[in-house]
Amino acid sequence: MECAEWPDRLEHADAACLLESPARELVHALKYQGWRDVGLFMGTEMARRASVAARRTELVVPVPTSARNIRRRGYNQAAVIASALSTAMDTPLLECLRRQRQVGTQTALNPMQRRANVSDAFVMVEGLAEMLEDRRLLLVDDVMTTGATVLAAASVLALCNPRSIVAYAFARTVPISQQAT
Repeated sequence: MECAEWPDRLEHADAACLLESPARELVHALKYQGWRDVGLFMGTEMARRASVAARRTELVVPVPTSARNIRRRGYNQAAVIASALSTAMDTPLLECLRRQRQVGTQTALNPMQRRANVSDAFVMVEGLAEMLEDRRLLLVDDVMTTGATVLAAASVLALCNPRSIVAYAFARTVPISQQAT
């Protein structure tokens, strides 16, 4: 993730674990096999491992998925995780972002293509922007790879003048430069 592109309000980004076994299997079960309850475990585990920055937040905001993915899957995996995290941390959940477009999956794209794929993908849900002003936000997703999705979502949240934004994912991929060869 290239920190120079972060909005000023995005103060921290973290993940509970690496996207390695068994975390990879948990993510796949939640996203592709319909095991919604796995997301409850993931969110609870994220709360247990949360950084000080994540614990100081006042609202939990899930990264939205597309309407097509919700129809296919039956739920937004990030919202399932965020709901469990919200409950475990006793921090209110606010689904204030909407995904207005999604062009395919991010999985096979390089970093530049990922950024382009999520550019202008998110908008605020009407009437909720004022609830974010001067608040500490916890932006939650299932996996962080290049940070493109988090960056796009955080950029929209930053327009609402929150005090800070902390991005937090269940898992993060290991950068290619750090992978064993």
